[in-house]
Amino acid sequence: MRNLLCSLLAVFSIFPAAAQDTGALAPLPPDGFVTLDQIMKEFSTQQEAAFQKYQGMRIVVYGRIGQVGQSNDDEGDPVVVYLQQNQNSSPDVKCVFNAAGVPQGGQVNVENNDTEADFFKRGRDGDIKSERMLDVVGQMAAIRGTFDNFAAGDIVLKSCQKLKAAAAEKLLETHSSPQAPPGQ
Repeated sequence: MRNLLCSLLAVFSIFPAAAQDTGALAPLPPDGFVTLDQIMKEFSTQQEAAFQKYQGMRIVVYGRIGQVGQSNDDEGDPVVVYLQQNQNSSPDVKCVFNAAGVPQGGQVNVENNDTEADFFKRGRDGDIKSERMLDVVGQMAAIRGTFDNFAAGDIVLKSCQKLKAAAAEKLLETHSSPQAPPGQ
């Protein structure tokens, strides 16, 4: 019996991730808040359990913006934002913003080598009448969206919207996140 216990301890010390993978994932809080690091860890260690946990759920992911760009999906969504970990240059969470997030009659302009996206509306005279910056690469952001899929290493959220800084800060305080507030 003692040899069996020692053998099991040796196996778990060699493969600590395997020992952790067998447990259940923590449930989502009622507000659906999750950090980028948490959701990435769940999908990399327990993909099937994570898929079941998030399937069809409206969640808020807080993390670093790594890329922005024009969306090229079949639905004609105007913009996509990728939340990425600092050390990772490939997309982690793909946030697809649909037309509901664009001012009525507005357009999306992605510029500066895909580092920022603006929503704007032109007046009858051709001048820009309203503009609000959506995202800038490197900025921390809280993005709400509905989990759609896990495809090609991307966690895909649809019908996304960026939370205002005050709402994001409130969520961070509620969840005691040690990360920097949005925009920093």
